[in-house]
Amino acid sequence: MKQNIVNCTVSGHENQQILSLCLNLKCPFRTASCQLCKQEQHKDHNQDLKELNLIEQQIVSIETSQLNMISILRRMEYEIQAAIKYINHSVQTLIVPIENYRKSVSYKTIEDLGLFFKKIHSFDYTEQVGRLSQILNSLYKLNSQENQGNNNHIQIIASPSSIKQNESKQYFDQGFELCKKGQFNEAIKLFDKSLEICSTNIEAIFFKAEALRNIEAYEKSIAEYDRCMKFDSDEKLEYNFGKGEALRAMERYEDAILLYDKALKADIKHFNSLFGKADCLRMLGMLEESLKYYNFALKENSKDFTCLKFKAVIMEEIGLDDFLDFYKIAAQIDPNDEYVQTKLSLYSQ
Repeated sequence: MKQNIVNCTVSGHENQQILSLCLNLKCPFRTASCQLCKQEQHKDHNQDLKELNLIEQQIVSIETSQLNMISILRRMEYEIQAAIKYINHSVQTLIVPIENYRKSVSYKTIEDLGLFFKKIHSFDYTEQVGRLSQILNSLYKLNSQENQGNNNHIQIIASPSSIKQNESKQYFDQGFELCKKGQFNEAIKLFDKSLEICSTNIEAIFFKAEALRNIEAYEKSIAEYDRCMKFDSDEKLEYNFGKGEALRAMERYEDAILLYDKALKADIKHFNSLFGKADCLRMLGMLEESLKYYNFALKENSKDFTCLKFKAVIMEEIGLDDFLDFYKIAAQIDPNDEYVQTKLSLYSQ
């Protein structure tokens, strides 16, 4: 802990540096203490000064420990993320060469792969095991077409994981159709059934998050968006935008802006993220910055009523002359909006 050097103000001690403060409440001096003060005014309770120094050392030690702990946790986070990426890369490295075999793969190779698959089908990496099963069956069909006269058919046994995936997908498809009809509560129940069978079904997790956001269950929605990022990627536009929308609805505008920025990193022209960020900036009172992002959004959709309306509101508030033009454009798109019509009536008088 860095200390400023200050000289003592007691007469005769001007050349002495202040070392500590007196902690004794009964001390008549109650002043900062130099070495001479300790020997003169505070000699009978010098132990208090030592206690102060000890407390200060303990504070420094605690701060150092906290910083070390933060550093360790950050390093652990990085290592965990790196490990997940390595696992995903390793699985893909296994799959791609198998896909590339295509027609050149012999019956013997398919048989060997089939036997290998039977041994590993219980491995708890459901999605990838199901994918491998599809590849093996596809390879078998390709070779069957080329060797129709060959009677040595090999039967590839469908894995339990593949069957579960199909069942999980059926529940998801039903839930997705309900989502399109706006029946979000019923859709969530079906997504949950899908996830009970296959907990890493990314589509089910994502659309459950979307459905929860639509019924204003924002905290639960954010938790599901976080699951998407954990199992898939934290860079995808739809995950960051969806979570940003939930945070904006909860009036956590600064947190929402961080998510919109990540979404815009994936697609700088994404209208909804541009509008969401503009709206958050407006609510935070950053009007000129907000106006800039409303303009960015209007470049992507020049006929968006809400965007035009809020642009006009901000221009009026910060004193730009042509704000009325944008109220007029907005009124052409939605002539029934009371706020816009009130503004036009007020300024036409």
